[in-house]
Amino acid sequence: MTILNKVIEHKMIGILRGYGTEDTIKIVDTLNRNDFKVIEVALNSPNAKATLKTLKETFGEELVLGAGTVLTLEDAQVCLDIGTDFLLSPVYNEEILKFSVEHNILYIPGCYTPTEIYNAHTSGAKLIKVFPAGQLKSIYIKDVLAPMNDLSLLPTGGVTADNINAFLDAGAKAVGVNSALVPSKREVDKSLMEEITKNVQKFKEALDKNED
Repeated sequence: MTILNKVIEHKMIGILRGYGTEDTIKIVDTLNRNDFKVIEVALNSPNAKATLKTLKETFGEELVLGAGTVLTLEDAQVCLDIGTDFLLSPVYNEEILKFSVEHNILYIPGCYTPTEIYNAHTSGAKLIKVFPAGQLKSIYIKDVLAPMNDLSLLPTGGVTADNINAFLDAGAKAVGVNSALVPSKREVDKSLMEEITKNVQKFKEALDKNED
């Protein structure tokens, strides 16, 4: 199964931002034990590249591990060398897309307008992050896909357990989830781990309900 197919099957990318290596390991361990397997670490987190390397060494093939906020070719190369499974960005960078195609790694560019989305698609992007989706709502996904239903979209920003199914029902292939899954800038203690566990359960229950 390809990385793209694994992301689509999982339906969610969990986005971690702002935590250092030690805390991220603890958070990812909690996610992994709760069967949340597709995770992105944003590069604007403390020691993010070292964190990605440690996660890869610790969890190996248990996780689909991505690097987020990839904005330069240099960052893309480092993340490729680390062995990350996909690259994700808040913007569309044509150079990084070409790099990803040449090196057979999934690149998920961030786009906002229909023109940006279409240009990324025709340039070879297999999955496109629609960001920030919280302002656009699920109706935007439905409207974009109405004339261009061959697009694969990943709405990100503002996705919660309460609205995830609205985005998926509108035609999104998967979603990016951040603070509704892992709250930012919190002390990484037992209380946070329990909250993350409950958040995973909320998302999974919502998805299960939608499949009934």
